[in-house]
Amino acid sequence: MTSTERFTFAPLGFTAGDWREAPQIERSGRVDVRLLTWNVWFGGHMFDERCAALLAELQRRRPDVIALQEVTHELLYDLLSAPWIRAAYQVSQREVHAYDVVILSRLPIRRLAELALPTDMGRRLLVAELACGLAVATVHLESTREEARTRATQLGILQPALAGRYEDVVLVGDMNFQPDDPVENAALDPTFVDTWPALHPGDPGYTVDTEVNTMRLQVRSTPTRKRIDRVFVRSAHWRARSIELTGTRPFDAEGTFLSDHFGLETVLTAA
Repeated sequence: MTSTERFTFAPLGFTAGDWREAPQIERSGRVDVRLLTWNVWFGGHMFDERCAALLAELQRRRPDVIALQEVTHELLYDLLSAPWIRAAYQVSQREVHAYDVVILSRLPIRRLAELALPTDMGRRLLVAELACGLAVATVHLESTREEARTRATQLGILQPALAGRYEDVVLVGDMNFQPDDPVENAALDPTFVDTWPALHPGDPGYTVDTEVNTMRLQVRSTPTRKRIDRVFVRSAHWRARSIELTGTRPFDAEGTFLSDHFGLETVLTAA
């Protein structure tokens, strides 16, 4: 990556009653990877109930890699306390400031990297270099429509950084722009393949949709339908076999959803 890269920490595994640096595994064979990315919403609406339901959904799915955005201290505490996570996953960190990106992985992580981005909102790129050879990068690009040029600048930094370091990388997260937004789309590197339209041509794949997620409409009062959460794959050795929306139904009789966004679960097949 660039000079702004900082290798901040080794992955953590739960051993001897605490989260500690995990033993390093330099390399393993290529495997299929089931990856879930989700902006889990830091908002206070039904927060405790949503946290519990989110953990139950993650436990039910048990993907190989979980990349979350908008993780608060309270949610991270619940994640790190869950017995099923302690038993099987490595995690990227045990602290967040305000809300942040976090990666959890059942596959061994060789190391983690962080790339600083120009931001007024505390945004960064977090990369888990898996021992199987695939790098998983997650980001929450700058929010609000007014920050289009900042998002384009962030893309202009993180894409060449990833392409220059990793032969096989998947970039996931809340990109905060739509497929027809001109400024950000002009900054996209076409070697990063947008998985949803590649596998679901003609399907808008809205990850924020108040026609379905009535909770978001109730809380924010603004109708919206947009696909701003993305999975981009740049790889010679993995291809996306499937991608689906998650969290598209309420989990209680009051119509509460896990988040104001839907998640995306992708299966990457090793060539």
